[in-house]
Amino acid sequence: MTGTFSGRSGFAVTPGGVKTGRPAETGWLPDTPVDDTLLRQFLHNQAEVCDVIAEGFAGDVVRTPEVALAASSCVVPYLNEALLFRPLHDGDDGLLDEIERFFAASAAPSWVLLSAWPTPPLSGRGWQLVGHPAFVVRSPGASVPAPAPSAVTAAVRSAMTVDDVAAAERIFVEGYPIEEGAGRPGAALPGSLAGTAVSVRIASADGVDVAVGMGHVAHGCLNLCGAATLPAARRTGAWGALVRARLQDAADLPAVAFTSDYSRPGFEHLGFVSVLRFTMWMQSHR
Repeated sequence: MTGTFSGRSGFAVTPGGVKTGRPAETGWLPDTPVDDTLLRQFLHNQAEVCDVIAEGFAGDVVRTPEVALAASSCVVPYLNEALLFRPLHDGDDGLLDEIERFFAASAAPSWVLLSAWPTPPLSGRGWQLVGHPAFVVRSPGASVPAPAPSAVTAAVRSAMTVDDVAAAERIFVEGYPIEEGAGRPGAALPGSLAGTAVSVRIASADGVDVAVGMGHVAHGCLNLCGAATLPAARRTGAWGALVRARLQDAADLPAVAFTSDYSRPGFEHLGFVSVLRFTMWMQSHR
């Protein structure tokens, strides 16, 4: 067998052991194509979600080959995000300095760092470990189980106006919950979200709005994000109705999400497979 293995093959040497110019593909090189893996597609999709939120609040966004940064006055820390495109080398990685300088100069009250890879301990730098949300994936075209007979019949509508977004925000703040957003309309979701590439849907039962879910189609995948259900409506079928509705946005693409262990069983029931766990850290202005 002759020839050179390089680039996206994952090899960077000839069969004779001679190194070529390009490093072996890791999946997180500066020039790795976005479509190299579904994980990388999701990372870039999620970065765009945070960009839309930040820009809706007149915040700041920065994108480099190593990280996507988005910060604004939004009170939801998970929407002020440093999203890594490569693993951290160690606790003194210069990328952490770049991230911390960005948020220190921002209007964000708190923010998170999301890594698809295990990280070194960051508590010595003032970060607090949030946990390890699961990355779940659903193949396109997979069958969707029918709602349980006891489930509510939830009416799902799209948030197309500023008032719709305000209604979605109230559910999001109360259902998550986001204590910092209580009694502060417009602090968690910008009204300008209506009509953007980030879709917002509201589920209602008996005429009462009870659940919200957002989604974004980009980079070859459908990202299900920003979901919350009012406590009294949990496990009634409203959350599942929102998942089913959002899956129709791109039925021919894989659907992805990162989720807490609380919502993970619901995703798995609807055909999602848990692939790996992220690492999430949080920091705030001190």
